[in-house]
This record gives sequence, structure tokens and C-alpha cells, in this order.
Amino acid sequence: MPSSISWGLLLLAGLSCLATGCLIEDSEESDASKHDQENSASHRITPNLAEFAFSLYRVLAHHSNTTNIFFSPVSIAMALASLSLGTKADTHTQILEGLGFNLTETAEADIHQGFQHLLQTLNKSKSQLQLTTGSGLFIDHNLKLLDKFLEDVKNLYHSEAFSTNFTNTEEAKRQINTYVEKGTQGKIVDLVKNLDRGSVLALVNYIFFKGPLTVAPQSSMLKP
Repeated sequence: MPSSISWGLLLLAGLSCLATGCLIEDSEESDASKHDQENSASHRITPNLAEFAFSLYRVLAHHSNTTNIFFSPVSIAMALASLSLGTKADTHTQILEGLGFNLTETAEADIHQGFQHLLQTLNKSKSQLQLTTGSGLFIDHNLKLLDKFLEDVKNLYHSEAFSTNFTNTEEAKRQINTYVEKGTQGKIVDLVKNLDRGSVLALVNYIFFKGPLTVAPQSSMLKP
């Protein structure tokens, strides 16, 4: 197995352990019955997210021309799941099945509830750790969005929807880049370099992480 794939698998395994640890820690701070309900919601989608992460990694590793691959499968899955709230028929089914969900086995409401609790868990501030995720939907100003969709993406995914004039590409880029720069406290600037005048939707997701840097002590092995 190539070294890049090995490191990728170790990274994904470590992130899985970290997520589990966060959920366990949070359980000590919440009401028992509420914890059982919320924890169950996020646990129900865990196998699907794990399979999606590995499937996506295999595709990216196959097409990558570099030795290092860095991506967030949870962020990608959340963005697509939130987008599914505004779709119907085959498109709706294909998005959720593409994320690894079998809709005959898992109710759609359970999927969104699981993502909602996972997002709440990730965004909880710790004393020395800050992890913030956010997503924005930039939609052509000629399209009318349903109030139900706007409410759902806000309540379930903490997502915002913005009316955007994509024919004015410079203004649209400024709008998107300002949103991302603000959400990442100035760490990511000029994310979008180019936009197509024919665009009708831009789905943007970001992650901001701030924590102490710990340097592991080095040890040496003495030979007799």
C-alpha cells in the first residue's frame, strides 16, 4: 500500500476516534435522556459517513497527482445533505444515496437530525479549542426560495442563504469571499478566483480551527 494511502487511512481513523471522544465527553455535561436521544441520532449516521469518507478518499487518491490529500468528508457530506432539502424526485434520492444512505432503511428525518447533532457537537467551544464550521448558499437573485427550505437549512445545518447576482461576477466573488473571510476570522481570503456568469448556485463550506500547538518531545535511542 502506498505511503500516502496509509497516512490517509490513519488520519481518517484518528478523526473517527476524535469524534467519538467528543461525543462521550459531551454526554457528561448534558441531561441523560436528552443525551441518549441526540447521541443516538448522530450514531445512526456514523457508518454511512465512514463509508462515504473511504469511498471519496479512494476516488481522490486515484486521481491525485500529489502525495498528500487533505479534505473533510464530514463537511462535504453536510453540504450535500443540506442541499438535498431543496431538491425533489431523482435528484433528491441521488444526493442522499450518493452519501451512502439507504432511504428504505434510514428515514430522511433521522439523517438530518443526525447531521444537526453532529454539527452542534463540533461547534461547541472548549477551553483551549475552537472549531467552527459554516456553510452558505449563494443563489441567483432571479430564483425565489421557499420559506420552508430557508428555515430547514438554518435550523438543521446553521446555513445561510444569500441572493446573488452572478451576472456581475466581480460583485458575486466579493460577496462570497467576504462571507468566508469573516467566518474564518480572516484566515481564508479570496477563496473564489473565478465565477461563471451562467452560475445559478454556489455552495460554500468552511472550517475554522484554533488550538494550542503541542510539540512532542524527541527521544533518542542509544546503541551499546
